[in-house]
Amino acid sequence: MPIDQNYHTDFSRLSNTMLKHFRDDKRKFWHWYISMDRGVPGMMGKTNVAIGQVVHQIMLEKVEAAEILTHYPQDCFKSNGALNPKPAKEFRELMEGQGKIVVKDDDFKRIMEICNSIEAHPLGSLLGREGTKFEEPIFWTDNTTGLDCRACPDFAYNTGSEILCYDLKITEKPDPKNWSKIAKRFAYYQQDAHYSSGLAHLTGLPVRFVFWAVESVWPYRVAQYEYDAISRERAGEDYMRLLKELKRCKESNDWDDRWTTESNFLAVEPWDVEAEDELEGFDE
Repeated sequence: MPIDQNYHTDFSRLSNTMLKHFRDDKRKFWHWYISMDRGVPGMMGKTNVAIGQVVHQIMLEKVEAAEILTHYPQDCFKSNGALNPKPAKEFRELMEGQGKIVVKDDDFKRIMEICNSIEAHPLGSLLGREGTKFEEPIFWTDNTTGLDCRACPDFAYNTGSEILCYDLKITEKPDPKNWSKIAKRFAYYQQDAHYSSGLAHLTGLPVRFVFWAVESVWPYRVAQYEYDAISRERAGEDYMRLLKELKRCKESNDWDDRWTTESNFLAVEPWDVEAEDELEGFDE
C-alpha cells in the first residue's frame, strides 16, 4: 500500500536519509531538521529517480502503470521531435496535480522492461510470497541513545527465526565493480545498519538485509548483494557512533565542525615547489 506522505515529513524521528545528511554535514542537518529554516533538497525531477520511483510503485505497491503514468501529447513536441520546454513543463505540472508522472515513450518502454525482468527473475517470486510486508513503516526508540527512529523497508518477511529485509535499487550499473562503488558512495551499509537495528528492536530476531540491484537499461539484469558479517559489524559500530554523536549535538546544541572553530593548516609538498629540471626523468 502507498506510504502515508506524513511519514516523509516527520522529522521528529530519525530516518536513514536524515542520518546520512548528518554524516555529510552537521550544520546543514541543523538547518533542515532542527531549525527547519531551509527546505530539504529533493531528488525528484531526475529521469532515473523518477523511473526508480515508478518501478517501486508498480512492483511493491501493486499500482497499475496506467494509474500513475501518462505520455506527452503531440503539442509538447517541436517539429524536430524534441520536447518543447514551456508546454512540456505546463503539462507535467498539470499531470502532477492529478497524481501522474509524465514520461517519454522510450522511458515508458524501459519501465515496462524493468518490471518484466523482475517478474521473470526469482525476485518476482519473493514479491509474490504470502506474508510479505510491503513498505510498512516501522518506529522504534534506540535503546542506547534514546533517539526516536523510523524506517520503511521496501519489503520484509518474518520466517519465525529471522527477518528477511529486502531493498530494491534501480541502477544503470548493477555489476559488482560499479555497484560496490555506488554502495560505498551512498553508504548503503548505513541503511543496512539502520533498518536492521529497527527490525531487531521490534522483533528481537536477527535480520538479514539484502539489496536487489535491477538494471535500468538493456539487458535489464538483476543482481543480489549483501554485506558480509565483518562488514555488518563494522557498519553497526559506525552507526552507533553516529547516533551517539547526534545525541551529543542535540544535548549540547553544538553543530559546528572543528574546521569552522579552529585554525586549519595547509601543506606544501616537496613536489609542489621543485624546479622542472629536478623532475626530469621522473616518469622514466
